[in-house]
This record gives sequence, C-alpha cells and structure tokens, in this order.
Amino acid sequence: MADTAPFKFRAFLSYSHRDKAWGAWLHRALERYRIGKDLVGRATPVGPVPASLRPIFRDREDFSAGPSLAAAIIWALENSQFLIVVCSPNAAKSGYVNEEVRRFKALGRGDYIIPVIVGGDPGEGGDQCFPPALRFKVGPDGALTTEREEPIAADARDTGDGKPLATGKVIAGLLGIGLDEIIRRAERERRRRTRFWAALAGVFLLLAVVATGSAAYAWQQLKTNEEFLDATLDRFTSLVNRAVGTSQTYSVPVRVTLGFLEEAEGILNVMARYGRPTPRLRQRQIAMLIAFGDSYRQLGRTVDAEQRIIEAQRLASELARDNAADPVWRWEQARAHQRRGDVEWAKGDLAAALREFSSMQQIIGDLIKADPKNPHYQHDLSIAFERIGLMQVAQGQFDEAFKSFKTVLALRQQLSDAAPRDLDRQEALAVAHDRIGDVQRAYGLLPDALRSYRASLALIEHVAASQPDNGGLQRSLAIAHTNVGTILYAQEQYAEALKSFQTAFAIDERLAKSDPHNAEWQRGLSVLHERIGGVLMVQDKPVEALPHFQASLAIRQVIARGDPANVGWQGDLALAYERVGSVFAALKRTEDAEVAYQRALDIYAPLLARAPDDASLLYGSAMPLIRLGLLHGDSGAPYLEKALAILKQLDATGRLDPRRRSMITVIENALQSRGPQSPP
Repeated sequence: MADTAPFKFRAFLSYSHRDKAWGAWLHRALERYRIGKDLVGRATPVGPVPASLRPIFRDREDFSAGPSLAAAIIWALENSQFLIVVCSPNAAKSGYVNEEVRRFKALGRGDYIIPVIVGGDPGEGGDQCFPPALRFKVGPDGALTTEREEPIAADARDTGDGKPLATGKVIAGLLGIGLDEIIRRAERERRRRTRFWAALAGVFLLLAVVATGSAAYAWQQLKTNEEFLDATLDRFTSLVNRAVGTSQTYSVPVRVTLGFLEEAEGILNVMARYGRPTPRLRQRQIAMLIAFGDSYRQLGRTVDAEQRIIEAQRLASELARDNAADPVWRWEQARAHQRRGDVEWAKGDLAAALREFSSMQQIIGDLIKADPKNPHYQHDLSIAFERIGLMQVAQGQFDEAFKSFKTVLALRQQLSDAAPRDLDRQEALAVAHDRIGDVQRAYGLLPDALRSYRASLALIEHVAASQPDNGGLQRSLAIAHTNVGTILYAQEQYAEALKSFQTAFAIDERLAKSDPHNAEWQRGLSVLHERIGGVLMVQDKPVEALPHFQASLAIRQVIARGDPANVGWQGDLALAYERVGSVFAALKRTEDAEVAYQRALDIYAPLLARAPDDASLLYGSAMPLIRLGLLHGDSGAPYLEKALAILKQLDATGRLDPRRRSMITVIENALQSRGPQSPP
C-alpha cells in the first residue's frame, strides 16, 4: 500500500503556458468528476479512494519571473500526491515544466507521475512531447541522469485515446482503480443526466403548449370559465415549482433557471390578459414575482430584484385589504414584507429593512393567535425573528440579537422535534445554531460558539448527504465548515482551521465553477480564499497567502461591479483591498500597501453616506486607518486618531463588537508614545 499521509492536493497539474487551454480543460474535467459513494474509502494501491479529486493544483498563474520555481509552486509540489504533466512540444521545451517533473521525482514520487499527450511525438524526433525529466531518471542527488525511462501516457488527441478515454485513464490512475470500472461508471452517469434533462425539457415543453398550442381554446375558456382558470393556474404553478425545485436540486445555473422563469412569466401574463384578475390569479403572480426577486438577487441584480418585490408587495397588500377575513392573504403579505426587507438590507438601508421584518413579525404573530399550531406560521415567525436579529447584529445590538436568535432556536427546535424526518426543518435548525454561534463569537465565548457551529455542521452534513447534488445544501455545508474553521483559527488551532477551510473551499470552488454567474456562490469562494490566506499569514507565509487574497479581491471586484446597489458586496470589496494591503505590508511593499488601504477607504466613504448606522461598515472603515497608522510609524498618528474616534463612537452607542473593545486601549497606548501630527 502507498503512503497514506494526507496531501493538500490530489494532484499538481503541470503544463506550458502555450498549452493553457489544454490545462484548463483537464483541470475542469478532473475537478468536476463525481466519485461514486460506494467507491469512497475503498483500499487501493495509492491509498483509500477519496470523496473527491479536488483540489487539483494548477500552477501557471503563480510563477515568479526568475529562473527558479516560486516558493508557492515548490510548496504545492511537495504537498501533491500526483503530478499530471500535459505533454507537447511546448512542454518539452519548457524549463518550468521540466523543473517541476525533476523536483517531483527527487521527492521519491516518480511512480505517481501521469503524462497526458496533447501534441507532438513521444519518440526522439524534433517534435518531442516529453520534457527531459520525463525521459530520464533522476539520481539520488536530484540531478538528471543519462538512464532512460519509458513514460506510459494517456493520449488526449483525436488520433490517440481522445479526450474522454484519456480523462478516464487519468482518473483511474489518481484513484488507483481499473479503467474499465471508470468507463462503466461514466456511462451510467451519462444516462442519469440524460434522463434528468429530458424530464426537465418535458416540463417546459408542457408550459410552451399551454402558451401556444392551446392558446385559442384557453382564450375562450379563460374569459368565461373561472373554474377552468383556477384549474389551469393550479397545474401551471405546480409545474413551475417543480421545474425551479428540480433546477436547485441538480445545481442548474441560476441564469438557466431565470430563463425558465421568464418563459413562465410570459405564459402567466397571457393568462392574466385572458382571465379576470381573481385573487387566485394575483396569488400566483405574487409567487412568480417573489421567485424572480430571489433569482435576481442570486445573480447580483439588486435593482431588478427590487422592482419585482415591490410589485409582489403591492399585489399582496391589495389582496390582504380586499380579503381581510382570509388569513391566506395576510400570510402572503407577510412573505412579501420579508422579501422587501431582504432587498432593503442589500441596499444598506437597515432602518427600512427592520421596519419590513417587524411588519412581518406582527402579521405572523396575529395569525398564530388564531391558529397557534400552524407549522407554516411557526416557521415564518422564526424567519422574522432571525431577520430582526441580523439587523440588530448589523447595528451592534448584540444583547438584543442574542434574545432574537434564542427565540429562533426554540421555534425551530420545536418544529424539528415534531417532524424529525423533515430535512427542511433540520436545515432551518442548523441555521439557528449558526446565528447563536455568531453572537457567542462576538462576545469571545469561543468554546460555546464552537459547540453551536458543530451542532449546525452535524445537522447540515446529515441533510446534504441525502441530496449530494443540491447546490443550495452544498453551499450551506461549506458555510458550516467555514464557521467551525473560524473558531479554530481564533483558538490558534491553525492546522485544524486550515483543514476546515480547505474542505469548504473544495465545495465552494466546485459550485463557483458550475455557475460563474451565481454571485452568492462566487462570494462564498472569495471568503474561503480570504480565510486560507489568513491562516497562511499567521504562519508567517505571506508569499503563499498573497495569491489567495488577490483571488478573493478579483472575485469581489467582479461581483461589486455587477451590482453597485448592494452595500454588502461593496463592503466586501473594501475588506479585500485592506487584506491585500496587509500582505503587501508584511512583504515590505509599502507603496503597494498604502495604495490598497486608500482604495478601501475610498469605497467605505460613499457606503457610509448611504448606510451611516451600519456598525460593520463603521468598524470596517477604521481598519485601513489603523493599518495606515502602523505603516507610517511615528507620522501615522493622525490615522490612528481617526480610527480611535470611530471605535469610541461605536462603543459609546453600544454598537462595538465586544471582541474589539481592547483595540481602543491598544491605539490609545500607541498614541501616547507619539507626538501630535498634522492630518494626513
């Protein structure tokens, strides 16, 4: 059996920059490969079969300009179980590729190299595809010898194995199992996907028939037959909900789902024109508008989401007013208040968001008085308290938030106990534990927070295991691992924290690649880059940390540019600049650090003009000031004084995170050792 010591990466993918397209293809194919549950843990010559081939390290973006490999590349080679070499005439001439192969062999892992031919000739002609380090053995001193080797390679060219078979060979090598088994499993997966897409296409074909083929008949019936309208709406709504739900379960990209919804909205508008504006029709319109609002928010289009939600709220208010005796319409109104609050929160208007969530709480509270055992009302009441608690956290009201979250936990525990097999209730309970953990962390109660986060993780692992293809659940699983890692980091258990972050990173990276337009998933990946970079920084590895912080910054630049109305994502961008600046400062790149800190401040200024009560933004704006003060030494006092004023303002109004109060004393002590300075 092979040495089963854990590696950071399943494999290191080496290729010439001229073969970038081939490298990207192979990297994507390997990281997207799904390993069957029945295979996981099986003993093989290369160790137990893992749950995933991720992460595969791709090196081209991380080279230094010098003749030797960058430190980060050497580290990645040492922490990779396999080396995959994309072989071509370009690779044969690349000093980088050759050096990577030589170093990997020098580590004693020559048997774990998998060549993949994409061009050229494995013979001895001028079109040689193998670099010298693949064709010759490496001696005990790590130098190439004159003793030849005969690499056995997969051939991805159309004239060779072709891409599918070559990929199968690489996967078989990485897992240590037979190629025939990989091929059989790939065929079964292909048939499963075909059945899913055929079923989904059938749903929308039926919707199209409703809109086109039967339009003439529907026009007559919808104008004269209200029962026919109601029956059609029932069937229509059922089909739309099924399509959207199936898309979520199978991680269909948000843009695809939105396209389906746009088709469905067109059909609904036709129905609205044909029929009378009955309450039932308006209820279906509300549901569709809310679905649109949720999808637009996921896409990072806050303005479009707001337009849909405002219309849904208008219709819901009209229904509640015109049908005061029917609790269904009041319930719809409460749900519309929640969505409107979510939009206001994204825009940074915390006061408006709190009003919407409080209105939701009041309506649901009234409904529960008349029907105290209704589980739907109980669940929505927990959502109202949760949202109110989040607003209280944002404004630094931690005592009030803790009370709100304890109410959420009690409600959801009761619902879960009443239906222990209901996975949706288990997931909601997990989120309640997260919220409690957030406040415990804010108060520095790290052991308590860790227990809360681990309780959440246990629940989410159970739920996600039942639906491994559900992108939403996988995202929740990544969040749970991230929360646990954050506490371990705060407890200075850096190795364990890094494991948690890397587990979450593998999940988020797969989700982000599967749907590049899902802003929430992209943001999740940026957070994990930031967390991993933070661990590397405390381990005094700024060179290795910098690519992670830069990757986080690059993701947030795209997200923030696509949705300038979202205050939270703009704040994330400012934080990313500050983090990059801190690495530059550690690397003694003072000018670069100052530029990064100043960019963060430039972002915070307009955000605070829009959301002056947001405690997290106020605290965030103090951080680059503190960094600048430290960066400038004795002349940095004015920056520290500005930061101190912000922190004291937060503390005086009870909005400073309890963990941060000690910073006031630290800054005051630092200022006492410096004389007065001119404003920066």
